[in-house]
Amino acid sequence: MAVIFTVSVPVLARADSAIEQVSFQPQVKGLRCLKAETVAMIRELVEKIGPIQITSTCGGRHARNSQHYKGKAIDFRPLATTPRKAAAVAKTLDAVGGVGSYSNGLVHVDVGDRQLAWYGIKRSNRRFAYNTRGR
Repeated sequence: MAVIFTVSVPVLARADSAIEQVSFQPQVKGLRCLKAETVAMIRELVEKIGPIQITSTCGGRHARNSQHYKGKAIDFRPLATTPRKAAAVAKTLDAVGGVGSYSNGLVHVDVGDRQLAWYGIKRSNRRFAYNTRGR
């Protein structure tokens, strides 16, 4: 008599394969401080652009009313594509409210209410452009 074992794989395991492609700089303590919608956005982003290295989540120094402090934003470095392409893909995601890019190769994405895109080093040098996609 043969005994057959079956192992069921939870549906969430497939979604977590995207999170396995996320690495962190040492100062980042993981995804615990982020809202669920931010983590979902990260999964969708990684599925489209490949692995990323997160450089900032909720901690660190950000603008006074930053989405980072609310658990709704990350800064990251794309590892399989260019920052420009990563930002372009991020702008196409429905969950993304804001996209920014820095000259040092980092990309900012958030799930805030406003749809805003920017590029620059200092606040005075940033060029802002509101996305025309409706919510």
